[in-house]
Amino acid sequence: MNPILMKHNSLMERIVREYGPMIRAAVHKSLGLMAPTEDLICEIHFAVFMTLRKLGEGWTPPRSFVSTVVKNKVNELLWQKHWNKDDVSRIKKHRAEQTLRREEAMAHIHTLTPGEFKVFRLLGLGLTNQEIAESLFISPLTVRTHVKRIHSKCGIQGRAKLALAAYQACYREHAESPDAAGLTSHGPGGYLKPNLLSEQAN
Repeated sequence: MNPILMKHNSLMERIVREYGPMIRAAVHKSLGLMAPTEDLICEIHFAVFMTLRKLGEGWTPPRSFVSTVVKNKVNELLWQKHWNKDDVSRIKKHRAEQTLRREEAMAHIHTLTPGEFKVFRLLGLGLTNQEIAESLFISPLTVRTHVKRIHSKCGIQGRAKLALAAYQACYREHAESPDAAGLTSHGPGGYLKPNLLSEQAN
């Protein structure tokens, strides 16, 4: 497996194993009686993943640091701890938008060419265009072309939103699993939904 992919898959697995329960507990505590959706929990996982990725290698963050990242992201998504009817409505709207975005991406995945899909799933690992190019042995210009076409086909504007949609579409089961040890790697893409990689590779 490409060293870049190995590094990112290892980070993703470590987040789920070491911080998954804390993330789920933080979301449950903030929501109170409102049951969290898996999309929301997945989004927190992705925020932690992107934060730790930006910090680079050679530094293991203390648990308190990750806890702060989780709390900040939860507060950002939920706006405040004490709800009123308007707050609840906004939260539900946000959650509905996240679900719709993921479903729209999933609905259009099968319209992607094999090359576009390879780029799409690497976007879900937070890779830059240069890193994707190096991983797939293609030029950065080809990557940019694929990304533009993916934006158009999936109907998602903004790199961050597209990366989150790719993470949710390709790696969501990995983030949701309560037992990281029970996960199975599916080839060079890492922890993908069953059959998704094989369907697009053909």
